[in-house]
Amino acid sequence: MLVAVTSVKSGGATTFAAALAAVWPGEPALLIEADPAGGDLGGWHRVPDNPGLASLANACRSRHVDLAEHLTALPFGVDAVLAAAGRPQASAAIGLLADTDPARWAKERPTVLDVGRLEPASPALPLLELADAVLVVAGGDVLSLLRVSLAEMPVDRARLVTVGRLGHPREELAALIPVPLIAGMPWDRHSAEIIAGSRRAGKAWTRVGLPATARGLAASLTRQGNSVGGDDR
Repeated sequence: MLVAVTSVKSGGATTFAAALAAVWPGEPALLIEADPAGGDLGGWHRVPDNPGLASLANACRSRHVDLAEHLTALPFGVDAVLAAAGRPQASAAIGLLADTDPARWAKERPTVLDVGRLEPASPALPLLELADAVLVVAGGDVLSLLRVSLAEMPVDRARLVTVGRLGHPREELAALIPVPLIAGMPWDRHSAEIIAGSRRAGKAWTRVGLPATARGLAASLTRQGNSVGGDDR
């Protein structure tokens, strides 16, 4: 299954995408940084971004892809394909990847794409079309929800994931926001610091807070994917 995670403005897409990959049921999920603004995880954890997104994109265009050649094992237990921190390098690699057959890089194992902020001209937009599910991450406050309501969603299967306390009663959101709310996540500073590399990951870090809540969503997405098995986008 291929899941794309995005945000409208500073919605915590990278933190949520990493937590989702960390708790994916069954086979461990792969996390791919596909944010045109540049990757964060390499800098946060002080690891090189090559091999990474650029090498994967080039491999997809030239030969059989062995994902293991492009992965970095991050300290909190997730295998990731890292993007360069610079916008030009990351954007170029994403453009190459978006032009390739997703079966060459996204069908070996469950894959979570962190595509960063939604922008009209983003080279990552074609990746949203390829995804089985598109999750839009936003704060639960009134201003963040207003931004979601005004944003133009590139795919009709986008679903909203909020982080933090909701500024509107849940039953009123359907009338205010065109994107259905699929899950509400707690704000979890502890997990955010682990993913950002400023706190060490304990063995049980995924059992509480954001990862624990994300586990339920991952299980739901897996069930939905299995119910429509064979739909290779």
